[in-house]
Amino acid sequence: MLLTGLFKQGLMGRMRWPLVAAAFAGVMVASAAAMIGASDSTDRSLLEIEAVSSRLFATPAAVESVAKAAADRSVLTSDAQPLLETAARSSFDADGMLAEISKAVAAAGGDAADPKAFAKAAAAWQEGQAKVARMYQAQDQAAAKEIETRLADPDKGPAIKALADLMAGPDLAVESAVTSQAMYLSLEALSSADAGKLASVSQDNLQSEMKGVIASLRARSENEKPLPKDMARADEKARLTFVLATLPPEDLSVLTEFYESSGGKAKRDALVESYRRVSDQANGEMLGRYFQALADYLKTHPRPQQQ
Repeated sequence: MLLTGLFKQGLMGRMRWPLVAAAFAGVMVASAAAMIGASDSTDRSLLEIEAVSSRLFATPAAVESVAKAAADRSVLTSDAQPLLETAARSSFDADGMLAEISKAVAAAGGDAADPKAFAKAAAAWQEGQAKVARMYQAQDQAAAKEIETRLADPDKGPAIKALADLMAGPDLAVESAVTSQAMYLSLEALSSADAGKLASVSQDNLQSEMKGVIASLRARSENEKPLPKDMARADEKARLTFVLATLPPEDLSVLTEFYESSGGKAKRDALVESYRRVSDQANGEMLGRYFQALADYLKTHPRPQQQ
């Protein structure tokens, strides 16, 4: 498999990654657009809390940050980046993806929470996110210390950390990491010794390899660039715990009750599963369009012969 071989060459290199959380910085602020397509107020609040819309709409723009991470490792990206940006924009239909996710969440679970109480908790969550964002921007050590003290409290900290584990965010962060890895390896493929062979590969053969490429990215646990999936999960959990630590006790109780309930778990699982499904589809489309465009590019811009 040509693409699998190209990707393996990139993955086997020495791991030297910086933090690239900025690639999906949109996660830090939940968007009102998350309400689109969700008819139930509880579902709308859940999509807001899990920043579904922000994650989806931020994805195409991640190419720039991924390209910077690749360039920092001496990967030549100038020829490939415009092709990948076009492929990402045309493949990630955030509105359509959001509608599919909303439909799946609506079909799962029953009366998982009191809508008014859950909406209040969602509003408190948004305020908490803004507070944490301001804290980081201002490097407010006093505010950080206050949050850390609450997390260290044996009566409060464990419950907050347990709640973060129940939320969908860490799994959704993994999806963002998988997409960023697909982007990175797409850019890196142009520098491969086998890149020139793409010009003679049929479009059908290129498309047939997409699912295998994505599956290999999901399965890999070493030499992941630019951001390992485990680190993406850990970073997101840390972010969630900081935000949760800003919430009033009554709102924490509402969120805990929701995520621990059978209905809440069903909606959370439906959210993750549908998000993964639409991400896989979009990633496959992005890779297919990119590598076809790259193959066409190489027909007029052949690679130098390897000695």
